[in-house]
Amino acid sequence: MLMKTIPVGGLLNRYGLGNAYLIGDAVGSVIPTNGAGINPAMITAHLLGEALIRDGDYSASMNRVFRPLMDRMLLFRRIGDPLLMSRDAMERAIKLSKRVIRDSIYEATLSSMRSNTLIKFLISQPLIRLLSLTHM
Repeated sequence: MLMKTIPVGGLLNRYGLGNAYLIGDAVGSVIPTNGAGINPAMITAHLLGEALIRDGDYSASMNRVFRPLMDRMLLFRRIGDPLLMSRDAMERAIKLSKRVIRDSIYEATLSSMRSNTLIKFLISQPLIRLLSLTHM
C-alpha cells in the first residue's frame, strides 16, 4: 500500500472526467507553502459550481483563476525547501534579517522627534537584546 503525506505538489493536469469532477485535496489544491486545504477546497468547489451553472467548463475556470496562484505557491515551495534544509542558508537568512531590523531601527531613530524615547524602548525589548544588534 502506497501512503503519502498532504498533497502539496500542485494541481493535477486534469480536473475530472466526463461528469465526475475533482475538488479540494483530490485535485491537488492544497497550498504548497503551508499545507492549507480547507479554503482551497471551498474555492475549487465554488469554481466547479459556477462552471456547471454557466457553461460546464471547470477546467477553464481552474486554469484562469486558481492555477496561477497554485503555480506561484509551488515555486515558492521549491525555492524555500532547500533553504529550510540548509543550516548555512538559514544562518545567512538570520544575519540578513538582523541587518534589515538594524537598518529599520536606525531609520526610525533618525526620523523620530523623540529618538531618546525610541532608543530606550527598543533597548528594553527582549527580541532586540536577543538579536545583539550592536554585534552586527
